[in-house]
Amino acid sequence: MCGIAGVFVGTGRAIDQESLHVSVARLKHRGPDDSGIFISADRSIGLAHTRLSIQDLSSHGHQPMVSEDGKVILVFNGELYNFQGIRNDLMADGHAFFGKSDSEVLLRLYLDHRKKNIPISDTLQCLNGIFAFTIWDATKGSLLVARDALGVKPLYFNSHDDQFAFASEIKALQPLCRDLGDIDLESVFLYLSHLWRPGSGTMAKKVRKLGPGEALWVRDGKIIEKINWYQLPAIHGPHPELGLNESLDGTIENLRRSVHRQMISDVPVGAFLSGGLDSSAIVKFAKEKNPDLRCFTIDTGDKAEHGIVTDLPYAKKVARHLNVQLDVIKVDSSKMAAGVEDMVYQLDEPLGDPAPLNVLFISQLARDHDIKVLLSGAGGDDLFSGYRRHYALHLEKWWSWLPYLG
Repeated sequence: MCGIAGVFVGTGRAIDQESLHVSVARLKHRGPDDSGIFISADRSIGLAHTRLSIQDLSSHGHQPMVSEDGKVILVFNGELYNFQGIRNDLMADGHAFFGKSDSEVLLRLYLDHRKKNIPISDTLQCLNGIFAFTIWDATKGSLLVARDALGVKPLYFNSHDDQFAFASEIKALQPLCRDLGDIDLESVFLYLSHLWRPGSGTMAKKVRKLGPGEALWVRDGKIIEKINWYQLPAIHGPHPELGLNESLDGTIENLRRSVHRQMISDVPVGAFLSGGLDSSAIVKFAKEKNPDLRCFTIDTGDKAEHGIVTDLPYAKKVARHLNVQLDVIKVDSSKMAAGVEDMVYQLDEPLGDPAPLNVLFISQLARDHDIKVLLSGAGGDDLFSGYRRHYALHLEKWWSWLPYLG
């Protein structure tokens, strides 16, 4: 996890350089290993980056990353799982590399496709990974802002008059903006309805989220084009040509492939393990690539109540079955309460779920063991209907006849 931020102002204006330093300081927790700031000669644009070194730990991975002619600058947060294949293709096409980072691969891919007049949407569709990045192209006088297909990596922005600012977190965006706007009442309503804020809005009227699979071109501090480079494929029920066994085998093989390709790292990789199907499957496949995989879980000391089952016994059972090391952090109610303030600060946006507290404590435990990267089963319940709300939808037929009083 890295942090990115930047600001782009219109002709005749200059950015406030000090605000970029403040923004970097607020992103330091996302990238404690290195940081950098780029400011154009005319001071119309500034880009900032804080680095968590995962691929290529050398200085060749430093960002902002600048092209050899000094006219194209990249700040990148994320990971490209297919970067090695893209790198090989570029090298076969005559490109030379200074380092071994996926960031450099992205920069050179952009330069290669620009030279060949390949549309930016096609370039983005070449990327298999999770990311939020911006590229300043001085030859075009334009800034490209892009987010990964499923919106895993965050990117907030503020576009006002002739100034465009962006950051990985709202707290880092605030120093770069004139005004974040009043509280957005629509966002409050959506939060109270869904316990989070779906869509592009935030609690601040003038702060937006770049959507999954979206990109922007910005010029003179103004958005000039929005690109929807990825759309989820339409799903019309089970595949008519696949039987149950074929569907199961396909799911297992695709999940295995997905986990294996995410094991690329120049630092140790660990995993969350709750004992549920999603994290257990991920640990099983990750162990195929790394027999010494280290796993982490939490002991809240709570007994099962209100239909909620504690994870620890199941995590221990899976760890024994798969023969992986399991580190446990014990957290009581007082520690949970004390961590709420930190959780709220890190989240930026309200979220009606205490689960991020568990993630916070487990991540701190992993960091104490010098592990920077943890595989997670987040998203499994969404894909495989594992939430209680999915079961509620199954039961909706029993009350759908009731009149709506809206």
